[in-house]
Amino acid sequence: VGETTDGRHVRNVMVGDELTLAAIVEDDGLPKPRPSLRRRFTSEELMLMPPQAPTVRKTNGLFLSWNLYRGPGKVAFSPDQIKPWEDTRPAANSPWGALWTPPPVPEDGHYEVKAIFHEPGTYVLWARADDGGLYHDQYVTVNVSPK
Repeated sequence: VGETTDGRHVRNVMVGDELTLAAIVEDDGLPKPRPSLRRRFTSEELMLMPPQAPTVRKTNGLFLSWNLYRGPGKVAFSPDQIKPWEDTRPAANSPWGALWTPPPVPEDGHYEVKAIFHEPGTYVLWARADDGGLYHDQYVTVNVSPK
């Protein structure tokens, strides 16, 4: 994540209002994407397979994910965000899940997500851009006021 598109790291919003978060992500093309196992096996076959590596494998592919880092309440993101941590369940929306495939990358590298906050307070949102080899984090503070 090079930078949020407007360069602001502090935002203000009211409870229930939609906040648009935008970031530009550039990729060097390395490592090359590794094909997901989903293309070769059914979900049932994958769940019955023994581990094929001594450590957890990660599917390479560029993605940007916004997540709640800290705050007094929950945040609803739209679209649903990819988990940037090792969730190895087959159907998990995580690069470590056996059925995960990288999302399409916008041509201009411009990613947008909507966030809705359900309680007032100060939140810190965490954006992670990851290509399977390198990652970069960015943090945005959001002050949420009651309506």
